[in-house]
Amino acid sequence: MEAAMRGWLVLILSLGFAASAAAAELIGPKELEAGWFDGRTISTTGPRGGKSQFVFAKDGKVTRTGGRAGSSGDGTWRLDDDGFCMKLGQAKRESCYLAMKDGDGALKVIRRSGGAFTWTR
Repeated sequence: MEAAMRGWLVLILSLGFAASAAAAELIGPKELEAGWFDGRTISTTGPRGGKSQFVFAKDGKVTRTGGRAGSSGDGTWRLDDDGFCMKLGQAKRESCYLAMKDGDGALKVIRRSGGAFTWTR
């Protein structure tokens, strides 16, 4: 495991995911691209229970629907060394994320600057 990924895993576990430490498995960028960023709809549940849907197109475009009032919109995504980054709507900067398996085919997607989201199909 790369040093950067080990560092992120330590951070994730320290943020309250210690209960699933034995099952924690980070999903690398290539696996994300092949298994999740394929144009199919992804349903998300945010850290506060908000629900929305994302579609990540292979061409680097992303569309979000649902969520808080006014939070729907289009943007871009890209892979990075440990996961992915995206910028939606009028955001001034992109947010970067890590993903780890969460059982039953779901992913726990963790914003590097904060809360976790659960993705399902």
